Amino acid sequence: MSTIPGINASSHPRLRRCAATLAGGETDRAPLYSPAISCGVASAVLGRPVHTGTGSLHYAEVAAWADGAAAHAEFEAHLTEDLVAVHRALDLDVLRMPWRMNARPDARLDRYTFRFGPEAGEHTLWQYQPVTADFSASFQSPPADPPETRLRREIARLEAVDQMAAARAEIAPTVGLWRKFGDEFLVVGATAHIGLGLAPENLELMVEDPELVCRWCLLQADFAIAVGRALVEAGCPRVIFGGGDLAGNIGPFYSPAMFRAVVLPGYVKALAELNRLGVHYFFRSDGNLWSLADMLFGEAACPGYGETDRDASMTVAAVRERFPQLVIWGNVSSSLLARGTPVQVREQAQAALAESGGRGYFQGCSNALIQGTAVENIRAMFNVR
Repeated sequence: MSTIPGINASSHPRLRRCAATLAGGETDRAPLYSPAISCGVASAVLGRPVHTGTGSLHYAEVAAWADGAAAHAEFEAHLTEDLVAVHRALDLDVLRMPWRMNARPDARLDRYTFRFGPEAGEHTLWQYQPVTADFSASFQSPPADPPETRLRREIARLEAVDQMAAARAEIAPTVGLWRKFGDEFLVVGATAHIGLGLAPENLELMVEDPELVCRWCLLQADFAIAVGRALVEAGCPRVIFGGGDLAGNIGPFYSPAMFRAVVLPGYVKALAELNRLGVHYFFRSDGNLWSLADMLFGEAACPGYGETDRDASMTVAAVRERFPQLVIWGNVSSSLLARGTPVQVREQAQAALAESGGRGYFQGCSNALIQGTAVENIRAMFNVR
């Protein structure tokens, strides 16, 4: 069962290239892919202001919502135009619908600050930092209920929800992009994370009530399966962005034993069905994942690995030696791209490509093209094919 339905000899070279790479076969060159492109970087590439990804995109979308539904509709129309334009300018093979913050704020407090939730009740303040292009919560009011109560409420919601309806809604923006540009690019963007994140209250619950957190992860697995089925139903590329940040340069933020007991069952459940459906689910997290790798890519049989962090020893060579069939999505250091020279970037991109042996590797950065990354460095990376 092909991950990209309908591929044949007359298909666009980008699609044939991506299909071969996902199947672990040889191709004319490694497909080019970027996980996210900051608005500032994309604007520099195109020579005009655009919105394409990272925190700057989240801020722009929330700001559009603050101006009303009509302003947000206009924002969405420009987003599609901007995404396609920058992907064509960089000659990328994969067109990705970026992670968005499609949420309407309750109030705009100033140019860069927004409130979500009622002022007199539970609410969060989000603030944009123009220098770094970060958009994140700067204040969270004290919650009315303890973490366990909130998680039980979320579990009840997941148990009651129509999973297929939620999955169709999740993939709708990606399907819309694919219907317009799927004959030119591998269009991806469906997400289905499994895990508990890094919020302190969730990590505490992992210790205090591991069975409850495991139940949560298994329900997330059910949603991931529904997303896979929705992709098959829609007839578009069967690729899911999965995983979730859980590690730093020296390893995971919680023990491998806890991951095995609480989180891994969700991956085993989801991937048994997704692999059967021919859906390519790839795990994404920065950091050193060696202590979890056998569980994720061996026991759970996850077929892909993204945000593969070269700076944390997760090189293509090392990963490929241990998991020969694993498809790797980018391995050039985002930090080097932002701070290095074109020569340094070119050397690292050449090394990653050589380590891949010419198969199962999407050439690109490990995380994102962050604010301040020089266009010359980006072109140096993508010119290595």
